[in-house]
Amino acid sequence: MRRLALLLPLLLLALTPDALAQGIVLERIRIQPPEPPPRGPLPIRLQAHRVKIRIVDQVAEVEVEQVFFNPNPWEMEGVYLFPLPEGAAVSRFTMTMGGKVVEGEVLDAERAREIYRSIVYQRRDPGLLEFAGRACLRASLFPIPPRGETRVTLRYAQVLTPEGGLVELAYPMKSDRFGPSAVAISGEIDVQSAAGVATFFSPTHKLDIVRKSDTHVVGSFEDRQSAADSDLRILYGLGNKEFGVTVTSAKRAGEDGYFLILLAPRAEIDATDILPKDIVFVLDTSGSMGERGGAKMRQAKAALSYALGRLDARDRFNVVAFSTEARSFRDQPVEATRENVDAAVAYVNGLNAAGGTAIHDALVRALALPRADGRVPLVIFLTDGQATIGPTDTQTILKAARDANGAQARLFVFGVGDDVNATLLSALADENRGSGNFVSEREDIEVKVSAFYEKVASPVLTDATLELGDLGEYDVYPRRLGDLFKGQQAVVVGRYRKGGPRALTLRGKIGAKEVRFVYEAAFGGGGGGDFLPRLWAVRKVGYLLEEIRKNGEKRELVEEVKALGIRYGILTPYTSFLVVEEGELRRRNPPPPGDPEAPAPAPGRLREEAAAEARKAGDAFSGGADAGGGAVAGARLAKELKEKETAGESTGIGVKMVGGKTFRFRDGVWRDTTLPAQYTTKKVKYLGDEYGRLLADSTLARYLSVGERVIVQHQGTVYEIVTD
Repeated sequence: MRRLALLLPLLLLALTPDALAQGIVLERIRIQPPEPPPRGPLPIRLQAHRVKIRIVDQVAEVEVEQVFFNPNPWEMEGVYLFPLPEGAAVSRFTMTMGGKVVEGEVLDAERAREIYRSIVYQRRDPGLLEFAGRACLRASLFPIPPRGETRVTLRYAQVLTPEGGLVELAYPMKSDRFGPSAVAISGEIDVQSAAGVATFFSPTHKLDIVRKSDTHVVGSFEDRQSAADSDLRILYGLGNKEFGVTVTSAKRAGEDGYFLILLAPRAEIDATDILPKDIVFVLDTSGSMGERGGAKMRQAKAALSYALGRLDARDRFNVVAFSTEARSFRDQPVEATRENVDAAVAYVNGLNAAGGTAIHDALVRALALPRADGRVPLVIFLTDGQATIGPTDTQTILKAARDANGAQARLFVFGVGDDVNATLLSALADENRGSGNFVSEREDIEVKVSAFYEKVASPVLTDATLELGDLGEYDVYPRRLGDLFKGQQAVVVGRYRKGGPRALTLRGKIGAKEVRFVYEAAFGGGGGGDFLPRLWAVRKVGYLLEEIRKNGEKRELVEEVKALGIRYGILTPYTSFLVVEEGELRRRNPPPPGDPEAPAPAPGRLREEAAAEARKAGDAFSGGADAGGGAVAGARLAKELKEKETAGESTGIGVKMVGGKTFRFRDGVWRDTTLPAQYTTKKVKYLGDEYGRLLADSTLARYLSVGERVIVQHQGTVYEIVTD
């Protein structure tokens, strides 16, 4: 009994919901140490998490592998809990630890809720409440070797139910509120459907997507230093039409709704349906490209040679190299024959880095493409500096590009390094229906340019537009749909006032022929309520930052960016979250191993770090600077927000998102950012009887999981959780 009395408080103190959504380890000491540690054993840490998901006709098989580390000098044992995704139908549950198969137990949601709540009440740890309504898997875990690893593998299956032609999978992967350090995460999602896989998207993780066929798509991600601050969500649309269109929406009573539309051409299309290109590659060969031992020049040459080798036989092309002056491979674009391509590769390999930077002349020469119906004109422009030869003024160069672009070519720019004219390059891309891309000194130019070229190598539908019917839509991004390419998909987000069934019309050109496709969709409830608001807000902030870059810091634009940043938890050049929660201090600055009582640094240091990051990103918008590291950082942030496809990334210090709501930490309280200007709260004591009754509402329980002191609006009532 004395031993049990000793171990029980150690169990409660050692209990770490580290990687809760990825599995909990309820620990205890297996071998009693000579002297009990003053504050209990150090928590078991999650080091790695890998997941493989295979979906065949809406049946998902999931394989999970987690690696846990025991930092203590003695063995540990405990109980492993893994919260199941909502609605999961478990067909089997196996675990492998140390080469041995361990039998597990499936607990229903009510029993799991009791376990979670008991931990919350004993530990005063509200973070567990976010998962209290889920069923879970449970198994004994032994041994966890001293200062060693334990690898856990489990498998389960679930049936996914399509809704309106859309299939959604949610996989628990969130652990940021508990983890003391970054986690190595990776995942592979393999989807096959006889009905076709029209679109494929994750609003929470940036996926590398490979479309094997119209019925088979594979997505993957990897991050060795992840904050693990988001569960994984996958959306894919069923159908095998020529252009797949998938719609998901969310609309709360009395509020305007949010929508997400995905558009993608079929993967298996005839070669004749891929439009031929007139493409010009423009390469900066100024002296700065020869720096770093010529690494930039070698990478740029390799990227250009790769793109030349991927040309379609029906394409026409040219190469423009520029330094002190611009010169061309040929006077006019030539056919992409093997002989011409080989000659162009030899021409590129013979280029040397020397001289100034004649951006004006290079652009005028490259954009002087002959206009040809049925062909897609493209210009890919790569530079690592600022204009130093000929006209150098930004507005003069922009006007020259507009005047020269009679063929209405799409201009895609790559700025390499930190000394480029970020304002000029972004404006060139924006005014000429392209995109601005920035490659840091630490990135591989060849990889970035080659990956980009794969996206634009096969145009299918040009000048695309999407009509949404009488939806009452507004704040739709992107403003211009542009072109659709094989193997890629467009992401459109917006808000709407009117719900219900609607006919969507996709228009565009295939060659010189006008085409029109009509799709039926329903706007109203549906999935996506947790992520759609912020996904839309991220896109709108990106658009507003572009407007500020082009038109200056108008007060109304800046105030709108600030309001969106605060309400939806988005880090912008005008918002930074500088109030640091005590737990956040510990997480960002963990004590060294073996020193559980090491003091945390002063909050002021973290505030200074966060402010410095915000200032760096904001430099490009504060003084109209055209060049330098701050301008490039600002341009990258604007592009990232404008084209962001993920909504689950870290939002900065002092902000949490749960269940579609954003909470901001201020004066020791987590406040719902949707609170009205004036409100009266209903006070509820933390862990009191009334608090326990509130937990019966699984949605409210998730909101209360952000911390001990919370003010949240739910179903017409504003609850204030107090600790005194």
